Amino acid sequence: MATVLVHISLLAYVAGAAAFLTWLVRPSKRWVRAGRILLFAGLLLHAASFVAPADANLAAIGLGAEGWKGGQLFSLLAAATVLGYLLLDWKYDLPVAGAFVAPFTVAVMVPAHLVKSTARAVSPQLYHSVALFLHVGAAALGTAALALAFGLSLLYLVSERQVKSKRPGRIFARLPSLDLIDKAGYQLSVWGFVFLSVAIATGSLASRESTGTTLPFAPKQGFAILAWALFAALIQARLVAGWRGRRVALLVITGFVLLAGAYVGLLTAPALHGTVALGGIAP
Repeated sequence: MATVLVHISLLAYVAGAAAFLTWLVRPSKRWVRAGRILLFAGLLLHAASFVAPADANLAAIGLGAEGWKGGQLFSLLAAATVLGYLLLDWKYDLPVAGAFVAPFTVAVMVPAHLVKSTARAVSPQLYHSVALFLHVGAAALGTAALALAFGLSLLYLVSERQVKSKRPGRIFARLPSLDLIDKAGYQLSVWGFVFLSVAIATGSLASRESTGTTLPFAPKQGFAILAWALFAALIQARLVAGWRGRRVALLVITGFVLLAGAYVGLLTAPALHGTVALGGIAP
């Protein structure tokens, strides 16, 4: 049942991506409405798949699941990113971001559910760990927020280049103002930082429950902490020094790349060893 729901949600995401991309070429509100409806419908089906019975469900980590797969991790991140975009679009009306988020979601979902991934076990001490459950949720929400901030930062750099160009392209007319992109990207960075802080803290608690070590040092933890420190510095620079625009966009891009390094380390860890924690991964 869970597999069927995921496949149907993937079809909805594909149709939503097609609607947003069509809007870029032929701007019409009906394409935007269709894209939003399709993404929302896909998200509902996708969310239902996480609570459907499954042998190893990443959404149930800490509440009884004994294993997880890399495909499930990317699937959860895709769902969180779609949720984040819909909230962002509801507040700022950013269909142009949907033209990037929807295809990105499809690109993540296809390999996540069509390519087999190695099963990884959860430490027995963490089968009913609330800390690990909170960690997975916070990590997914934080990564999704920072992924959207990353996308808006790229969009900011493209928009800035278009503004300075004497011959802006046709898509330039669909781009929001630089101030709006900068504001939305910063707010997403703040939320991402908050969730990342919670993820690191709860990951450390989960690691302590499993091994007795609060924060074991490994490259994957190092990447997560470096990303956290960079976003903390970004927020400080914004509030104290008034940093805006290009410098902030470049910092967001760098921070997200560092965070991606934590996931690379997580997925390349030996199979059947360790938990899914970013801030404190038990060996």
